[in-house]
Amino acid sequence: MEGGSAPAQQPKPPLASKPAEPAGRAGPRPDLTVPQQLAFGAFVLYAAVALFADISATEVEEMGKLTMFLIAALLPSDALIRYGRNLLFQTVDDPDKAASHAPATTLAQKLAFATYAIVLLLTLFPGVSALEFEHVNEAARVLIVALLPSDAGIRFGRAMYFRSDRTATPSIAQLKKV
Repeated sequence: MEGGSAPAQQPKPPLASKPAEPAGRAGPRPDLTVPQQLAFGAFVLYAAVALFADISATEVEEMGKLTMFLIAALLPSDALIRYGRNLLFQTVDDPDKAASHAPATTLAQKLAFATYAIVLLLTLFPGVSALEFEHVNEAARVLIVALLPSDAGIRFGRAMYFRSDRTATPSIAQLKKV
C-alpha cells in the first residue's frame, strides 16, 4: 500500500511452558496391545527354546518358521481389527464406553497362540519323530495363517456394518464381537 502504514500486529502471547520431560524419556509410551505382547512372548519363547533346549537344527528352523508365521499373521490382523473399531467408535455417542466393551484380544488370537505353544512343547518331547513334528508344525502354520486373517476380516466387516447410518447403535454384546 502506498503512502499508508500497515496495521500494527498485536504481539503473540508467550507459549505456556510445559514441564520438562524426565531425562531419557521423549514422552509417554503407548501401551502394547495383548496381541503385540503375545507376538513378543512367542519370540522370547522361541529364542529360549532355540538357545537352551536340546533339539535338532531342523526343529529350531521349523519353530522359527512357525514363530514368523504367528507374528506375521497376528499383528496385521490385530491392526485391521483395531482400525475397524476406530472407524466404528467415531460414530457412537460415547466412544470410550464403547471401546471399553471391545475385547483386548480375540478367541482366534488366543487359539493361534495356544497352537504355537503346543507345537513348541512338542519340540521338547523326544518321543515325537521329526516327520510327525514336521506334519504338526505345517498344520499349525496353516491354522494360524487361516484363522487370524479370517477373524480380522469378519470383525472388520461387523464394525463397518455397525458404523452404517442404516443400523442402530451396537449393543454391548455386539461390541464384544467387533
